[in-house]
Amino acid sequence: MARRKNKARAGGKPSKWIIAGLCLLGLVIGAVVGFYVHYYVLNPAPRKKSVQEGSATTKTTNPVNTANTVSKNKYNKPGSAEPARVQQTMSYLSQQVGARVEGSQAEHTAAYYLKGELEKLGYSVGVQEFTLPNGQVSQDLVTADPGTSDKYSFLIGAHVDSRSGSPGANENASGCAALLELARTIKGTKHVPEIRFVVFGAEEDYGSNRTLHRIGSTNYLNSQSAPERAKIIGMLSEDTISVGPEVHVRDWGANSPGLARSIVSVAQAKGVNAVEDPSENSDHEPFGAAGIPAVWLERMLPQSKPDPALHSSSDSMAHVSTNLVTELVDLTRGYLLGLDEAYCRAAVAR
Repeated sequence: MARRKNKARAGGKPSKWIIAGLCLLGLVIGAVVGFYVHYYVLNPAPRKKSVQEGSATTKTTNPVNTANTVSKNKYNKPGSAEPARVQQTMSYLSQQVGARVEGSQAEHTAAYYLKGELEKLGYSVGVQEFTLPNGQVSQDLVTADPGTSDKYSFLIGAHVDSRSGSPGANENASGCAALLELARTIKGTKHVPEIRFVVFGAEEDYGSNRTLHRIGSTNYLNSQSAPERAKIIGMLSEDTISVGPEVHVRDWGANSPGLARSIVSVAQAKGVNAVEDPSENSDHEPFGAAGIPAVWLERMLPQSKPDPALHSSSDSMAHVSTNLVTELVDLTRGYLLGLDEAYCRAAVAR
């Protein structure tokens, strides 16, 4: 009977030692599986990051500093002037508006058209009104693209008015179109000085005896404080630039020849037929007389002959070239973007 009882125990329920061993083995296996899942499935070992992933991680860890870095180092690529845009501006001013005598409604319409176009480009435009001797009101428009330094500024000017009876396509819808295209293609680019754009009213000789002139540019210059004047490293007037193969860089004032020569040098290096030629008779005049380096870009016919249509009803879109305007826009933009800190520092030390 005893043997049968032991046999029954051996072939029936397992002993308590076997059960304990199996439980221990289960615990060990469970621990190993849990360790593997925790460290290799839920928390895998980090792989080596690519350069791009490393940059992304840095940006997210410190978004404030990263934003500051991007804003300081992200600049627009300079664009090229487009003849179609120049054509649009010149056509509007000379054909839809027509003659733009200083202080007239036509001059106001033209000026506020340019203001609207500059605002479409993202500029904030200031208006400085001034009263003419006959009591009528004209205006200057002012805006700017900031430079990497706030110690220097370079002025680009163009007058919006024209003589009575003249559509003023060459003088000076061409200069206004150039200013607008330069503002478009230079906006947000990297340049040391602030580039300030000023559309002048009342440039033409005023009154029947033509003894009063450059009223708008003189008004603007007089509105500038001494520290602001001291920051101006140069002034360039775009005026009458759509007729003729010769580019005359006209300087005025004792401090202007150096600026003229530097622009001529850049122009000739690009294959542009440019010469230095001292003269007044544009909006650079009051700046040059005040000791600020100032020049006037003007195109002329061969042998330095002026456009015979100037100040007449023949100054229309029929005889101008938009390609000649875009050439000078691209030349001016290249010159401005090439001004370095050393040049600017020397210019304000005049």
